Amino acid sequence: MKIAATHRIVAVASLCAAALIGLVISEGIARENGQEITLPMAAVDPRALLSGHFVQLSFTDRLEPSEVCPESGDWQWVALRPEANVYVAAGGALSREQAERLGPLAVKGTFSCSAPTPAQPGIEAMPGWLALDLGVDRFHINQGDAERIEMVLREQRAGEETRAFAILSVGHDGRARLRALLIDGERFELSWL
Repeated sequence: MKIAATHRIVAVASLCAAALIGLVISEGIARENGQEITLPMAAVDPRALLSGHFVQLSFTDRLEPSEVCPESGDWQWVALRPEANVYVAAGGALSREQAERLGPLAVKGTFSCSAPTPAQPGIEAMPGWLALDLGVDRFHINQGDAERIEMVLREQRAGEETRAFAILSVGHDGRARLRALLIDGERFELSWL
C-alpha cells in the first residue's frame, strides 16, 4: 500500500511541529525549575545594541585595581558565587565537579579577563574587566522597550550604580537560560507569545 505524497508531507510536517512544541515546552520547564540568578549587564557596541527587536546582552564585571582575574584556561564551566545581590565569576574549570569546588553554582560557559593595572609613579591605577559567555546573548522584545533598554545601557557608566540586570535560570543540566531583564527596577519577562 502506497501512501499519497500529500499525506506523507502532512505527517512529516506534523511530526516536525510536535517536536518543536516539545522543545519549547521542555525549555520552558527547565527555565521555570532552574535556580534564578541575577547578573549585571554592560553596554556593548552601540551599533549592535538594537538590531531588529532584540537587545544585545553583555555580562561584564569591572575589576577594581585591588582585585585579580581568576585563573585563565580553556574552561567549559564557570563557577559563580553570590556577591551582594548579584552573582560573579569565582573561576573556571573543565568539569562541573571542579567548578563546584570553586563556587556554589556551576554553569556551562567561559570567561575572558583583563587584569587591572596597578598604580605606578605618575600613572593612575586602571580597573580591569571580566566578561562572561554563558550562551545567552540577546533578549527579544518589542521595539519600544528595546529602545528604552538600549538608552539605559548607553547611559550606564562605570563606577555608577548598575541599572540593568539579566535574570537567568541555571538548570540541573548546568545551562543558563534567560528569564527576564531588570531595568531600573522594572522586570521584562521573556515571553514566547
